[in-house]
Amino acid sequence: MKLVPLVYVTDMERAIGFYTSLLPASSVVTSSPYWTELNVGGATLALHLAENVDHGNDGMALGLDAATPLEDVISSLASAGIQPSSEICAQPFGRSVSVVDPDGMIIQINEHAAPPVT
Repeated sequence: MKLVPLVYVTDMERAIGFYTSLLPASSVVTSSPYWTELNVGGATLALHLAENVDHGNDGMALGLDAATPLEDVISSLASAGIQPSSEICAQPFGRSVSVVDPDGMIIQINEHAAPPVT
């Protein structure tokens, strides 16, 4: 089996624009008005159209590991019109910053001080 994170969205075109701006190295693998798959560094992120979306605290979140310092990430996101929803915060693993997708889902972007232990 392959893990495929699934994000419910209310406007597919808006979501595709947001996620391809958030993840500039991503590419659209398949797209329809109801389902889109993005290739993100060999992983798949799926967008699923829904009439209503509630991204309340339901025990799941989308996290991203930054390959560059968070200041560079924030600058790139600002160029794409995406503003952070939090300041950079110190974490036990390094630092993090959050953004919110157009449907209100919080996405945490992490910068690890050292490679994560596997």
